[in-house]
Amino acid sequence: MSDVFTGHRAASLLGLPDAARQRQRVTKKMLAAQFEEHSPADARLINQAVQSAWVSGMLRPTTIQVSTYEDDERAVTDIPVLDISLVEKITGSKRNRVIELIHRSMARPVVLLVSVPAGTEILSLALSHVSRTDPTRSSSVIEEHLIVPTDQIAPGSLHLERLDRSNMWALYRDLARTAAAGGHPESAALQADEAIGLRRQLTELEAGLVKLLREAGQAKNTQHRIDLRIQSKQIQAKINRVRGLLYGPGYSDGRP
Repeated sequence: MSDVFTGHRAASLLGLPDAARQRQRVTKKMLAAQFEEHSPADARLINQAVQSAWVSGMLRPTTIQVSTYEDDERAVTDIPVLDISLVEKITGSKRNRVIELIHRSMARPVVLLVSVPAGTEILSLALSHVSRTDPTRSSSVIEEHLIVPTDQIAPGSLHLERLDRSNMWALYRDLARTAAAGGHPESAALQADEAIGLRRQLTELEAGLVKLLREAGQAKNTQHRIDLRIQSKQIQAKINRVRGLLYGPGYSDGRP
């Protein structure tokens, strides 16, 4: 495992105060331990896919002056910030699986900043609650999961002082809500789970539009090409609607 520490990126992304910054290495064994007994294949995947892992920040009442939160499904007394590097040769599906497993392995919300092949860096956040079937109450069930490239998030928009600081869970949810909208959520009324759902819809629609336009460009039959163009316009209309719900009607990110 590489010993290169790159946690300053997470500190910059979240605008962490000095008191919240850390530099603590996490071994692959620690990440995989939750799955070794009941899901050895998942444990092996973590060991194979993770190159390095560090705790680069710890959000606590004493480090960011935000109160804890507790209800029947979760106790958010702190939020770890992890800087994860994955190996070069990893497929997108395995990457997403590893990220999901790391979220599930903890009984609290966690911020993951993940470096993946080709220099891409993504932020992963998961709305979760403690697993009711885990007698140790040391793992989580994911309700909503967000993965977004950091270069699609407006600089400074995720700084902690700009988020809801009423309690730790509110802070994390607002972090997810804001990240899902690239730093420009439509309104304060937009909830975190709604924003994540809209972001997922938008990603799927945009991928579908790219596929349709590619097929239209390659189509040899004129009528088939016309039909594909009509379908692409219908999808574009749906994209515009979802963008309006997520970002607001006046927002433009430069995309068509």
